[in-house]
Amino acid sequence: MGRLSLSRAWEETAAILVREGGLLSAVALALIVLPQVFLAVVGLPIGAQATLPAQLIYIASVLLSFVAQIAINRLAIGPSVTVREAIAQGFMRVVSVFAVLIVLALVLALVAIILTMVLSAAGIMNLPAAGKPPTPSFVALLITLTGLFFAIFQLSFPIAAVETGNPIRMISRSWQLARHHYLRLLAFVVTVFIGLGLVLIATQFGLGSVIVLFLGKPEPGSLSALVLGLIAGVIQAAFTVVTAAMLARIYVQLAGRGDAQPSVPSSGI
Repeated sequence: MGRLSLSRAWEETAAILVREGGLLSAVALALIVLPQVFLAVVGLPIGAQATLPAQLIYIASVLLSFVAQIAINRLAIGPSVTVREAIAQGFMRVVSVFAVLIVLALVLALVAIILTMVLSAAGIMNLPAAGKPPTPSFVALLITLTGLFFAIFQLSFPIAAVETGNPIRMISRSWQLARHHYLRLLAFVVTVFIGLGLVLIATQFGLGSVIVLFLGKPEPGSLSALVLGLIAGVIQAAFTVVTAAMLARIYVQLAGRGDAQPSVPSSGI
């Protein structure tokens, strides 16, 4: 079992981004930015915009973002493969990763329900009312539990990129690698959550406000929605490239794969 140094993982990530940033960005452009642009055209699958095309494109964009993360993990872990091979690995393993996330979501939901009932009985928080939005305390509980769970099982993505096994084996492997380094992995997840929150705030209340001011309300198919979708896709792509590459280097340390040197010989496309 390897040791974990977040500073070393970041140094290796920075080197990868400098050396192979163009090819990693190409993966993110194809699998994250373009689906976000298509989604902007048809609209988000909520409220009156919840059309069948919107729902299908939203599901596809989520799955493609998983494919992108697995592919970037594969490229950042090494040994050398082409971009085409990394993307193919992402498509082959995305179902297993999605199954892992479904299992974890069910477990997380069960834990959240139990904790909510216990805390409600103790008078610490109120149960969400039927037909009404969840209370802030319940949302905070869900976010906290998600972070605590994800600290360990985020490793399912790099495991899918370079190892074999069914979803249960991936969950077990994640636990095996992470259990002795939980606090450092949690620190990484908290940093990612904070960074993602700041990005969302900047996008929605900064750039989003400017776009609405100059181009109008982002209705499905409008220029405003298209520009906002493009910006959101680019930001999400950049965020995914950085965090996926660093997670890959964290995995290399934990799995003791010191001989794995990241290198992308060619696009292979």
